[in-house]
Amino acid sequence: MKACEICSKKCMGFDGYDGSCCTVEDRDFIIGPHDDPYLFLERLKNKYDQEFFFEDIFYTYEEGKEIFPDKPIWQSPQSYPALKVNLEHPRKPCIFYNTTLKVCTVHEIRPNTCRTFKCDYLRDNE
Repeated sequence: MKACEICSKKCMGFDGYDGSCCTVEDRDFIIGPHDDPYLFLERLKNKYDQEFFFEDIFYTYEEGKEIFPDKPIWQSPQSYPALKVNLEHPRKPCIFYNTTLKVCTVHEIRPNTCRTFKCDYLRDNE
């Protein structure tokens, strides 16, 4: 089974669960740090033929630490830049994660952190 199939159907080994690494949920988790934010912005620009700005896509430490003051990882400068999340959704997914389709909408151009992250379950079953 391919990684994208595992992640969308049996994330972390749970049947019917999806995209845990793309959501904050109620854990002490952050979608970062990202070492290639400007390269990712360039790929977004090329894909969508429009300009994207850092502050629209990423949290800085100054901004992020205020969002989840009760989550220690969000209080660490080393966790940034981090991808923004949909704060209105109960799972707090990455702004690029489609919770209905259970897919990353920028999968083919996603940042390095997203490309290289593998949970234990994925690493063992890919």
